[in-house]
Amino acid sequence: MKKPIYSCEEHIDEALDDWVYGVETFPELELVDNSENLWITCGYCENKAIYMVGNECSDTKYRN
Repeated sequence: MKKPIYSCEEHIDEALDDWVYGVETFPELELVDNSENLWITCGYCENKAIYMVGNECSDTKYRN
């Protein structure tokens, strides 16, 4: 199971490319829920993550 990739607006293309290259399947793209004032950082820089890249085989489907 591959962990999801968190990405800011600037690095979303890289995150999608890395997912497709690593898993060899198209990912699902979800907006990060920042309603609880959590600061999740981008996997490529220190900016706030806006997107989470994953699919049904990743733990993105099992979070609540």
